[in-house]
Amino acid sequence: MPKIKPFKGIHPKQSNAGQVVVNLENLSISEAKLIRQENPYSYVNMLVPKLDNLFLMGSKNELAFKKINENFEEFLDKGIFVQDSKPSIYIYQVRRAGLTQTGIWTVTSIDDYLNNVVKKHELTNSAREQSLIDYIQQTGIDANPVLITYKPVSAIDKIIRENTLNKADISFKKDETEHHLWKIDTEKTLEILVNEFSKLPSTYIADGHHRAAATSLLGIQRRKLNLKHQGDEEYNFFTSIYMSTDQLRIYGFNRLIKDLNGLSVEKVIELISQNFKVTESLNILEPYDVHVFGMYLAGRWYKLSAKSEIIHTNNPLAKLDVSILQDYILSPIFQIVNPRTDSRISYRGGLLPIKELIAEVDNGEYAVAFVLYPTGIEQLMEVADAGEVMPPKSTWFEPKFDVGLLIHQIN
Repeated sequence: MPKIKPFKGIHPKQSNAGQVVVNLENLSISEAKLIRQENPYSYVNMLVPKLDNLFLMGSKNELAFKKINENFEEFLDKGIFVQDSKPSIYIYQVRRAGLTQTGIWTVTSIDDYLNNVVKKHELTNSAREQSLIDYIQQTGIDANPVLITYKPVSAIDKIIRENTLNKADISFKKDETEHHLWKIDTEKTLEILVNEFSKLPSTYIADGHHRAAATSLLGIQRRKLNLKHQGDEEYNFFTSIYMSTDQLRIYGFNRLIKDLNGLSVEKVIELISQNFKVTESLNILEPYDVHVFGMYLAGRWYKLSAKSEIIHTNNPLAKLDVSILQDYILSPIFQIVNPRTDSRISYRGGLLPIKELIAEVDNGEYAVAFVLYPTGIEQLMEVADAGEVMPPKSTWFEPKFDVGLLIHQIN
């Protein structure tokens, strides 16, 4: 059912790809400015541009967007960016820490997002959506792909396998990560890919809900303003990478709690024991299965195994470990009723070493840490199929994508 299509991608030349692309994860404004200062080819020029003259007419945002557009045109004029002459679909592969993940880089119809053909599992924030809308509207740059997953399809796998035997059009290594991009522009192969994706019964956003929402809302606005709207204009599509479920890796989000809500250590354990079997552990405890949690409290590790009576439910949302922890520990014991807004709870992505969680408790910054087993992709699909929304900080998906490697221009 998903409608994808080829597009004329804009990308760096092979010779400077490593200089151009940048990782957005945890990138601060100050770091971006430093990168821009040291590397004039960096994509941060399209994110945090240097404003040469602050006395020009217009707000700071207007001046920034104007400078971004100038920088983008300059990158094209100088050949730092090049645009493919033929509409293409791309294969993208990332290799990191012994793990290889490969997917199809294309553009997806905003109607698939609006009609729930591409299913969602997260709420979005309107302020963040508007910020993305403003950026894309003013620059036309759609460069940060939405990660979408689907159950493996042999015909798609075959195309990926055959094409990745060839030399990649772009290959480079940066920050211990290898990136490879193959261009597919033969009509027969493109037709097969578009057709195979159209037959998928369901697809699911893994990462990038705000980007999908923003481009879709912008597309609706553009449709209203275009009296000659046809439906194939680039504003009707957003950049996306499809990776089958066997290519993704999901890590958990662990929880840190500021205080014990006025309770003693003994009372906390007593209350938890009502719904969990609590066993003290001499070693660092990383959960090995669903419904088993690690708790670090007062310098000791405890294994919390959920009792059978709280996990027997047909509700796909209620049986998630993040829901069980919230419903039976965080809310009733620590009075953290709204984990989205409560300042007493903090989250750490599952890639963060456990020893750093321990340090944050030992130094007194937090009182207790909870370590969770990662949510399974099948669990996420069940929640999305039921039309439910995942609790906050339920999943940490890998890979996270750099920006600047492949750009979909919507203007």
